[in-house]
Amino acid sequence: MLAYIDDREAAGVASVERMRDAWKAMRAYWADLMPDAITDKLAQNYSATRRASVATIRTELGILAAALNLGERHGHIKRAPKVWRPQAPERRERHLTKAEFRAFLDACVAPHVRLYAILGVTTAARPSAILDLTWDRVDLEAGMANLNPVGRIQTAKRRPRVPLNDVAVEALRAAYDARQSIWVIERGGQKVGSIKKGFLAASERAGFKVTPYTLRHTGAVWMAEAGVPMPEIAQFLGHDDDRTTQRHYARFSPHYLRNAAGALKW
Repeated sequence: MLAYIDDREAAGVASVERMRDAWKAMRAYWADLMPDAITDKLAQNYSATRRASVATIRTELGILAAALNLGERHGHIKRAPKVWRPQAPERRERHLTKAEFRAFLDACVAPHVRLYAILGVTTAARPSAILDLTWDRVDLEAGMANLNPVGRIQTAKRRPRVPLNDVAVEALRAAYDARQSIWVIERGGQKVGSIKKGFLAASERAGFKVTPYTLRHTGAVWMAEAGVPMPEIAQFLGHDDDRTTQRHYARFSPHYLRNAAGALKW
């Protein structure tokens, strides 16, 4: 496992620290087992005895499976066993109406929180991508932002190049004129490591909870509601294909199952 984590760190994967923390929790159960001893029953017992959420257990077992697969590819083990994981709970992420978003934006007092909120919806990007964004990857004339830093290897959580609409460009121009560092989201000339505290304060003022991921989900829902094709939304979100997009956002489209419903006439 440690070899796998070191390999991921060398590849520039951002979630390495999370993997190390996961292994600390997993090590007592899994460290002394040979790969060919891993069975569904063992994984199911781990799930039953591990005092953690289903999402955490799925993440930990996913890391184990990835480490075994890497071991097979590098010839360290003959065959990587398939690792059982509990079924993912259905996610029901809240999204905002446009009126709710305007109210939340009004509640964003700090300039860096307000700018993040605007970019959160208009780029529908993951929080880490927005917080890592630097001015050299923002083209205000062309209205484009490259969310993937130079040298970062694209992972399953892709960071695409996205177009910026007029609202985003206007907010970015104002921020660019007042910039004090290379970071788009900055406070006092320093990179902002987490926007959660600012969102918590704005949520309290607005009277309803909004997280950074709420805005990513909101942007995707608004695109679907506007009839944007699922493959286009998938590219905007950085999904490898539109199956994930279809699963989460197809039902918000005005065209959803309309052809099927239209066939049910006599």
